[in-house]
This record gives sequence, C-alpha cells and structure tokens, in this order.
Amino acid sequence: MWITEMAPEPRDVLWGNVAIPYKRLPLYEIGILVAVVVLTLFFAIPVAAVQGIAKYERLRKWFPPVKTLELIPGLKSVVTGYLPSAILNGFIYVIPFSMIGLSRLAGCITRSKRDMKACKMVFYFLVANVFFLSLLSGSLLDQIGQSFSQPKYIPSRLASAVSAQADFFMTYILTNSLSGFSLEILQPGLLIWDAIKACTWDGGKERSPYLYSLPYYRVIPFVALCTLIGVVYAVISPLLLPFLVGYFLLGYVVFINQIEDVYITSYDTCGQYWPYVHHYIIVALVLMQITMIGLFGLKSKPSASFSTIPLLILTMIFNHYCKIRFYPSFRHLSVQDAAMNDELDVKNGALEENVRNAIGAYSPPCLLPVDFQVAESRGFGESGSTQPLIP
Repeated sequence: MWITEMAPEPRDVLWGNVAIPYKRLPLYEIGILVAVVVLTLFFAIPVAAVQGIAKYERLRKWFPPVKTLELIPGLKSVVTGYLPSAILNGFIYVIPFSMIGLSRLAGCITRSKRDMKACKMVFYFLVANVFFLSLLSGSLLDQIGQSFSQPKYIPSRLASAVSAQADFFMTYILTNSLSGFSLEILQPGLLIWDAIKACTWDGGKERSPYLYSLPYYRVIPFVALCTLIGVVYAVISPLLLPFLVGYFLLGYVVFINQIEDVYITSYDTCGQYWPYVHHYIIVALVLMQITMIGLFGLKSKPSASFSTIPLLILTMIFNHYCKIRFYPSFRHLSVQDAAMNDELDVKNGALEENVRNAIGAYSPPCLLPVDFQVAESRGFGESGSTQPLIP
C-alpha cells in the first residue's frame, strides 16, 4: 500500500527518514509521547521549588536561615521577585533543544514537520509547567488536601489561583523579555556548541558557514505562552499589559534584526505554522473565558458568569468553523489551483524546465551525480552530502 501526500519543498526533505516503514511511525509516536510526559513530570520538581522561593513566608518556614535577608534592604524583594523567574527561565531554556531532539526520533520526512512537532510539544510543556503548575504550586499548595472531584469548582479555583499569581507572571514576562531576547541576540548556546564541535569530532574538517534558519520551535511557543498569560490577565490584572506590550515591541526589534542579518531561509513552510498559532490563541481565549466564569462567581455575580458561558460556546464554534473553512487550504492543493499554475507555466514557457528541475530536485543525495573535482579537493565522499539539491 502506498501512502501519498503533498510533496514538500526539496530542501525540506529528510531523505534518511523516507525509508522508515510506515507501520513503525505509531510506535515512534507512542515512545515520544511517553518521553515528553516523563520530562514534564521531571520538570515539575524545579517549578514547584521556584514557587516556594516566590513566597517569602513559605520560604522562611521551610528554610529558617533565610531570615537574614531582612538585614539587607531590598535583597528580600530581589530573591522573592526576580530570582524565581530567572531560575525558571534557566530551567526552561533547555526544553526546546530537548524537544527538537525527541522530534528527530519521530521519523518525520521533512524538517518542517519535525520543527512543528517540536513547537507543539514545547508549547504544551510550557502551558503545563509554567502556567498551570505555577498556579497549582503557588496558590493552591495549601489546598492539596481538599477534594477536586467536583468539576463545578474548577473555574472558581482557577480564578482564585490566577489572581494570586499576577505578580509572579508580571515578573516572568519582564524577565523573559530582558534575558530571553538578550540570549537571542548573543546566542551563547550556539557559540558554545559550535566551539565544542570544532574541538572534538569536527576538528580538522572544513568549517561550514555559521548560518542557521529561524528556530520556530523555540520562538513561537514562548511568544504564544506570553500571549496566553496576557489574554488571561487582561481583565484580572491590567497592570500586566504594559509589560506585555513592551515584550512584543522588544521582540519585534530583535527578530527583525535576526531575520534580516542573522538567520537564513533553509526551507519554506508556505505558512504551515499559522494553524498552530491560531490554535494557541484559541486555547488562550478558552482559558481566559473559563477563568472569567470563575472570577465572576467569586465576586458573587452569577448573572455575569452565566452570560460568559455562551461566549465560550461561540468561541468553540468559531474554532470549528475556522478548521472547516481554512484548515484544508494548508493541507491540500485543489485541482483548480494546480491547473492554473500549469497554465501560467505554459504561458511563460517554463513548464518543461520546471519538470526537469523537479525530477532533479527530488532525487536523494546518494543518486545525484558526483563532481569528482570537488570531491578530490574536499576529500572523496563528502561532496554527496554537501551539494545542494537545487543549484
């Protein structure tokens, strides 16, 4: 049985994964899912510890010597305010690289699918560990003994937890904007990784250009998480919104420079990330509306709570409509559009040339002709993997 799909861009193909049997892919998916769950549970420990630092009363109860912080003016505010967010960002910094490593084991036949899978895993990891676990460990730690078996209390408990953690998320966005974008400009991780490769297994070989494509799997989830936090806190704590606006403005300046002068385009996804971004925004809206239902309940406004329920239903209907209306255009190319493209190529006299280029572009590197002059100058056997698919 043949499994067919739309052909990706030639530069996007991972030829080594094309030979993986189709029946093995579900096993790879299950293994990766188990690994992600284990990684999420493992990182729950440092996140809970960070929330313990954020509450000075709890920190003083667990670690009595911390009372000496009161002797130095301002030090207690730094330890309980900025330090938890900085530690949390330090732990989270390695997550995108771990997720892209796991997605490489999924057997994706294109780089774009691999990066999209990693992007999705990083986003849900951040939502689970940074958002929900911060709420649970920070505001509901004293209610662990209570029962959560009644679902009708979930919105009110979520609303109370969100209200109590406004200061922490405000500091988190500020820390993420300052430290995150600074690391993006300096890129110490890539510099250290390149230095390690040069001193170990890549030593003595010809150095490849220090050029990489934009790591969407690392950028989009963090921006989506900050968007989720801003949407949820837009009504509960409006003071957070100026920090979020500053985050987006600083990010715009940084990534305009990175896209124009630092990163290269190694492959084109043709807008395949838009459905993911749309899904992340819908998740943020749904969480905000559930939180508002609980918040109105805490404020003894039952009419406002019931009035928010239709808004939640309309959001879900709108999401379903968008999937039906727009999602197929990202996954399928209609016969009419393909015919129009062929007619345009015929009119421009480029149809035969495009057919020849496609035949050569979608050939595995092992079947491409070898330039022996280049092979002798670089060392025989290396040119087959370094020659581009499209001249």
